[in-house]
Amino acid sequence: MKKIFRILGILVLSLLWQHCSDDQAPARPGEGNVRFALRTKSATTGRTATSLPEGASLYVSIRRVSGDEVYSLEPVRLLKLGDEYISEPLALPGGNYELTDFLVADGDGNVVYATPKEGSALASWVDDPLPQAFAVSDDGIAQVDVQVLPTDAQLPEQFGYVTFKIDVVPFPYFQLAVFRADSTAPVFTPAYVYLLLEGDTVYHRHLPAGNQPIRFPGNPEATYTLVIQSNALATYQRTFVLQDLVAELNGAPLQVVLQPALTFTALYRFDFFQFWTESMPGSSFTIDWGDGTVGEYTADNGYIEFHHIYPGSGDYHVSVSGDLDVLWRLGLVFGFGASDQIFLNALPNLRSLGTGSGYDFGADSLDLSHNPKLEVLSLFYSNVRYFDISNNPQIIGLELIGSDDISTALLDQVIADLHQHAFELTLEQGYVNLEGGESSIIGPPSSEAIELLRDLKNNLGWNVLPDPN
Repeated sequence: MKKIFRILGILVLSLLWQHCSDDQAPARPGEGNVRFALRTKSATTGRTATSLPEGASLYVSIRRVSGDEVYSLEPVRLLKLGDEYISEPLALPGGNYELTDFLVADGDGNVVYATPKEGSALASWVDDPLPQAFAVSDDGIAQVDVQVLPTDAQLPEQFGYVTFKIDVVPFPYFQLAVFRADSTAPVFTPAYVYLLLEGDTVYHRHLPAGNQPIRFPGNPEATYTLVIQSNALATYQRTFVLQDLVAELNGAPLQVVLQPALTFTALYRFDFFQFWTESMPGSSFTIDWGDGTVGEYTADNGYIEFHHIYPGSGDYHVSVSGDLDVLWRLGLVFGFGASDQIFLNALPNLRSLGTGSGYDFGADSLDLSHNPKLEVLSLFYSNVRYFDISNNPQIIGLELIGSDDISTALLDQVIADLHQHAFELTLEQGYVNLEGGESSIIGPPSSEAIELLRDLKNNLGWNVLPDPN
């Protein structure tokens, strides 16, 4: 707790210096994907089958290791690659899971292959009967190999199932094409897509780029909310009556163009979440907080703090759109939360960035390649350990206070880039603060890097802490 108060005190002074000197949607962040590869066998001969029926689909049930069900007989498309079958990616937050049902049905809903469950008569015919454990990493794709047996001449109970009945969605309700705005023409982009019905998520997919069918057992007369999220792009929401949307589209895909945005994951664990910006007076912003709340804000005097209270602890995908080309300073997040998956692509004129929380969670990397005008980078007790300033030649202020996870190798490269840029552009009177939280200095830098810091201090008048002399 003392550490948190110390961070807050440092940050208040830093922010004052910088300011004076110049319908509930599910949270997507931190999600990965799982993809299933089928291995078909014969229960009598053990020989591998070569093909599945035309129009076959996969149906899976997945639960967390805690026992909470995530998917229940969820339909998943199958693709044939050579002699193998793989499923489309299925979105899952990072974590540990168990596959509890695995059925392959033909186009009429008749189950033709299944994976036996532990304790069933056919369990010994596969290497790993259900439940089958697997892990999903954030923003990764886990591939799970699953063996299935044909169901012909076999009863469901021999596989450990009560029934093989599957309700088949006969056709896609509509097609969806998601684009990102580009300087010349919109470009197809992958995205996370949700459909909400009365606050419940009834459809959840990570769709690849291109025209994609939206299949779900929907009620044509019901009102749904479509939510589309993608990194570095503004969140899209639309509410519609299903049959009205289908009639409106008349077979054509629903085309959605996502605009550039500042996006990040709000890691909400405390009383409220906050971040701040400084921009041109009168600039306006739209913030989708990732929980169904959308706010409109105007920076009357240029400086504005954004506060939000979430309905509960979680990771929320936040998108900020609007006058981002005049957003100069950004603070994420000091003392009241943490941020992950920070995408700064839409901030070409960003001059100052600060982030840190003092907690053992938050972003471990930053991509600064889209911010060539960056002058100040402040990482206070941050978990960031990967960043590159080679494309940020105007940096004249670097604070890495308490960021003890930064390695000597990375720190040496950062100091070398900082030194090169400063002497090439004659950047005088800058500052570097490398004070550690658990030691006197982070890294620590090598003797060669210390010599570069000494050169900055003695020949360009930089203030360097700890003092390299």
